[in-house]
Amino acid sequence: MSDTNRGLDVAFDIWLRVLSRWAVLGAAVVFGATFFTFAVYAMVREHWVEEIAKEHFAATIGLPSAALGSLLLVTILEISAGQIELKGFGVEFKGAAGPIIMWVLCFLAIAAAIKLLW
Repeated sequence: MSDTNRGLDVAFDIWLRVLSRWAVLGAAVVFGATFFTFAVYAMVREHWVEEIAKEHFAATIGLPSAALGSLLLVTILEISAGQIELKGFGVEFKGAAGPIIMWVLCFLAIAAAIKLLW
């Protein structure tokens, strides 16, 4: 393989990664808007949904919002700072494991904050 073809492959890989990250970001925004639209619609139209949402707001609205917020945070971090790699406690996460572990940590932190404040 010549250097020109290798350079094009690398450029295509970078372009594809950036495009996929922005697609995930866009899909998360669309999902969030759809989720909240249907949640509000269901609460207005169905009395029992409103009761569940009032009694268990942290579980019905808070945790899905925490998951979406964690995804957006990790995706934006990855877009702006590059590939996420975590090291600590004798363990190293690279590749796909970095964003997954970062998402789990962000989600657990937000969920713990919801639990403490609710």
